[in-house]
Amino acid sequence: MIEVIKASKKHIPDIAKINEVLDTPHFCRSNKELIEKNISKEHYFIAVDNKKVLGAMAIILDEGIYEIDSLATSQEKKGIGKMLIDFAVEKCKKEKVPKLWCWSLARYKARGFYKKMGFEEDILLKKHAHGEDCYLFGKIIEI
Repeated sequence: MIEVIKASKKHIPDIAKINEVLDTPHFCRSNKELIEKNISKEHYFIAVDNKKVLGAMAIILDEGIYEIDSLATSQEKKGIGKMLIDFAVEKCKKEKVPKLWCWSLARYKARGFYKKMGFEEDILLKKHAHGEDCYLFGKIIEI
């Protein structure tokens, strides 16, 4: 059974491997030190099936709203990204956080995914992140 749990330091190699799909010349989401820092702050959650990590998400509370700092899946099973987003939405509800947002480089082609997950705000910032186009997505959480 797949479940979402808080990541621990033993998960760093698996998270780094999954996050490699997010790496660019300017952003290294597979950086183990960055992952460890977010784990130590209890920002990382993982989707696991029988101890195998299938997806990872870092969410950070900032100014009263949650930001998805990174989200990646192994592509072995469908629905893992949705499971992680659903977890983030439930976390927002439990903690009475009214908004969930993230940014995503256009190269990731994640716009359709976030739309499907109910993110209504969709803003394109051209040449924003180190000269790359970037989308901002936002979702209001009904508390």
